[in-house]
Amino acid sequence: MFVSYLSDLLDRTYQVPGPIDPERSFQELEVDSLSLAELGAQLEEEFGVTIEEEELTPATTVTALAELLEARGAVLTA
Repeated sequence: MFVSYLSDLLDRTYQVPGPIDPERSFQELEVDSLSLAELGAQLEEEFGVTIEEEELTPATTVTALAELLEARGAVLTA
C-alpha cells in the first residue's frame, strides 16, 4: 500500500523517473540527501510518525521505508 504511495510521491514531488523499482535504494534512484531529508520531514508531518535520520539513508529502499511507515502505524486515507 505504501509502496505505491511512495512511488507516486517520488515521481510527482521529487521527479524520480519511473518506473520506480521499490527494491532499489534511494541512492540507486538518484535521490539526493537534501531530498531524503525533505521526504522524511514530509512523511513525519503527514502521518504523525517519527523517522530517525539513520532509518532513511541513501541505502534505504522504497520497500523498507514503506514497511517502516506501516510498522509505526501510519495510515493512508483514501
